[in-house]
Amino acid sequence: MILLTSFSDKLRAVTSLAGAGIASFIMPVLPYGTLCTAMVIADIVSARMLAARVRKRTACRDGNAAKFSSRRFGTIIVTLSKIYGLLLLSHGADEVIVGHDSGFSLLRFSAALVCFWQFWSILKNEASANDAPWARISRKILIDKTERHLGVDLSDLKKDDLKTKT
Repeated sequence: MILLTSFSDKLRAVTSLAGAGIASFIMPVLPYGTLCTAMVIADIVSARMLAARVRKRTACRDGNAAKFSSRRFGTIIVTLSKIYGLLLLSHGADEVIVGHDSGFSLLRFSAALVCFWQFWSILKNEASANDAPWARISRKILIDKTERHLGVDLSDLKKDDLKTKT
């Protein structure tokens, strides 16, 4: 048996124990968190591609609409924090409430919902300001994000689209 005599030895033992406990709780969540982070990054890339398409199509060429700002970065960090919190809470509910016998994993379900939410956002980004036939069809279902996120008025472009259809 090891005797902990000094305060620093006791503090080291307590912090090691706490760190091991936290790590053992977080480790099962890491693969799901990594997948959700990859989906958020893919959404960011698709939003940047949307901004480039909008800049190319509009006459104003406002460079501020597509720039990456600290406010947008803060929004990304808050979104990732909420996702990680949801995944950790889902894992805790799995361990305490649902259990391993049920066959249902709240952690997997929450990660699937987050991935679907990000995938839907990617689809909206890709369909917005896109002239492809699949994008025109999908815009009947999806919301065009160009005006809302980039602050660009698309009423002129919509009138031009109506003129080319008739």
